[in-house]
Amino acid sequence: MGRPDLVLLHAPSVYDFRRRFAMYGPISDVIPSTPIFEMYPLGFVSIVGYLEARGYNTRIVNLAVKMLRDREFDVERTISKLDPLAFGIDLHWMVHASGSLDIAEIVKRYHPETPIIVGGLSATYYHEEIIKGFPQVDYILRGDSTERPLLHLLEDIEAGREPEGVENLTWRSGDGRIRVNPLSHVPESLDDLGLDYGDMVSLVVRHRSLEENLPYEGFMDYPFTALLTCKGCLYNCVTCGGSRFAYRKFFNRDKPAFKSPERLLEEVLAVSEYFDAPIFLLGDLRQGGERYAEMILRGIGREGVDNTLTLELFTPASRSFLEAIAGSCERFALEISPETHDDAVRRLQGRPYSSSELERTVEEAMRLDCEKFDVFFMVGIPGQTVDSTLESVEYSKRLLERFGRGGRLHTFIAPMAPFLDPGSLAFEYPARHGYRRLYSSLREHRDALLQPCWKLILNYETRWMTRDQIAEATYKAMMRMNEVKMEMGVIEREVGERVAEGLALAWEIMCRIDAVNTLDEEDSKKAYEELRLKVERSAKWTEYSKRELRPQARAGVRLRGALKHLIRTHLRRR
Repeated sequence: MGRPDLVLLHAPSVYDFRRRFAMYGPISDVIPSTPIFEMYPLGFVSIVGYLEARGYNTRIVNLAVKMLRDREFDVERTISKLDPLAFGIDLHWMVHASGSLDIAEIVKRYHPETPIIVGGLSATYYHEEIIKGFPQVDYILRGDSTERPLLHLLEDIEAGREPEGVENLTWRSGDGRIRVNPLSHVPESLDDLGLDYGDMVSLVVRHRSLEENLPYEGFMDYPFTALLTCKGCLYNCVTCGGSRFAYRKFFNRDKPAFKSPERLLEEVLAVSEYFDAPIFLLGDLRQGGERYAEMILRGIGREGVDNTLTLELFTPASRSFLEAIAGSCERFALEISPETHDDAVRRLQGRPYSSSELERTVEEAMRLDCEKFDVFFMVGIPGQTVDSTLESVEYSKRLLERFGRGGRLHTFIAPMAPFLDPGSLAFEYPARHGYRRLYSSLREHRDALLQPCWKLILNYETRWMTRDQIAEATYKAMMRMNEVKMEMGVIEREVGERVAEGLALAWEIMCRIDAVNTLDEEDSKKAYEELRLKVERSAKWTEYSKRELRPQARAGVRLRGALKHLIRTHLRRR
């Protein structure tokens, strides 16, 4: 099997989550992973493909998944046995500000001479604080596309020379000086940065471990495969760390870079070979222009891809675009995030379209046999009050009454949690957009993640809602949304009643935690232990609400068959 040149480690959001009391609440309710955020970034997949094609042996170890699946899994023992040329750890999403740095510290304890490389959007934003304040990290690769700089860094590490010419690198030289190389590698095309899930299957075979390569804990039962269409964005949603403003200011990207239609189609076909599951195309195809979107859709239609294609809409779609989707995809699903029912509030958020335009899009999609249409509302955006949050739920009921026949329309509401994105307009200019920023530095966010309740982790309040009111609005809205779904037959009553009980219990626990925090250390420790079972019960019941997000359960069957076939073939060749 040979010694790996690079081991990529993915940490849980909080390293000691198995021991620590925490009520994470609804912070991950609209994504596939759990509140431990065990899903590693897509960059892991492209890094593996890029390096393997150039002769470097890689390995992924998703520590978060292994910790979730086995309460006794020994992280330190596993890390101690690894012996690569270098370790790579993602700090892409801010929710890993605690876990990623703790894992880096453990790695450095067992492998003091082995370089630790950190990368991702959050690492880029906080690169100077990391290199100055966290000695366990040796290198930070900045930017949204670090495959080529990583290759050059590994070449320098292997040769024993200092990485003077490695683009996008923040590092310490041999004499202890902090060096910040120019962020000059900003590729204009993504064609060299492939997302070939076949590479991941090869890692499973090579290292004889399915578990350590799983993108998230429930992947085998509910596969979710995603492909990037672009990096960068044309839009300026004020709370988004991936906005046009953020990419330009912090990642040196003046305009989006796209994957060519030909390359994207190759990736779609590669996914469909292994997975009978929806393929999610990340990013609105229309950002690349009408011709770009048309070429992608025609290619999908020409190849007869039978997977459900899930497409993201940043704004309402025209009839002609929806007809092009329906004419090219055997099965398709859509999702859009209006955030609110209120046009004025939506404009403050940076999404200047009307609810009537949204409704026309939903109506046309339903007419064209859209398999599933997800509509997402959010709590915590500019201009939003407790009352307007609840009005968004009533608006979702009207949408379901008009377009929900057949169970194809699904509406969701969740808090903007746990953090307002560093790098977003609202984070950089909070007063201008009606926010009060509660934490600024990486260390402050890291400490916040250790709080016992999700409400206390929030790094913001707004001019219209305090943290207490954001939490109150969240639970009221989620409970009402659950009632609406039971009334409309979107979910079975038995499921809805369990979710309702879980939400009520979670709200009660949150209020109890406020009281516990006034106690001395010994009494609070005892009180938290008494609450632990209630937290677990609440999380189990509210987990039912995520079933609406999941693809069909049959998707796992073909995945397992493909992997078994490859493993048998590999063993025969040996």
